[in-house]
Amino acid sequence: MNFPGVRGVASLISLSLIAVALSRSSAVAQTSREAKCDNSTVDDFSPSLAPKARAFLADLQTSVKAGDKQMVATMARYPLSVHLNGRTRVVLSRSQLVKDYDHLFTTSMKKAIVSQTSECLFANWQGVMIGDGEVWFEEQRNGSLRIKTLNVPQR
Repeated sequence: MNFPGVRGVASLISLSLIAVALSRSSAVAQTSREAKCDNSTVDDFSPSLAPKARAFLADLQTSVKAGDKQMVATMARYPLSVHLNGRTRVVLSRSQLVKDYDHLFTTSMKKAIVSQTSECLFANWQGVMIGDGEVWFEEQRNGSLRIKTLNVPQR
C-alpha cells in the first residue's frame, strides 16, 4: 500500500476544509438573502438607485408614522394614480391628497409602508415597490423620488 506523507495528508485536509467553508458561506449568504427577501431588490435592479430609495422609504415611514399628511403629499408626483375599490382615479394636487389622506392611507396601507424593510425594496422598470404593490415610487428627471401610484388594499 502506498500512504501519503504527513504533508500530503495535511494538504488534502486543508483543501477539503477550505472547500467546505466556501460552500457553506455561499449557501448561508444565499439562504439568509432568500429568507429576508421574497424577490429581487432595488440593489439588484440599480445599485445607484438603492441608497436613494432606502432614504425615501425612511422619510415616508417617518411621515406616515407621524401622521404628517402635508409631508406625504409633498412626496407624491401629480397627477397621482390611485386604485381603490376596483376603480382608478387621479389625485391632481397636494391639497387634494391631504383632503383624501385618511381615505387613501388606510390602516392596511400604513402598515404596508411602515413594515417595509429597506433591504427588501423591490424595483423594476416601473419603479420601486412598497409591500405587495400598495405604493410605487420612481426617480424623476431632476433626480428626486416621488410616489406615482397608490394601490389601496381592500379593508
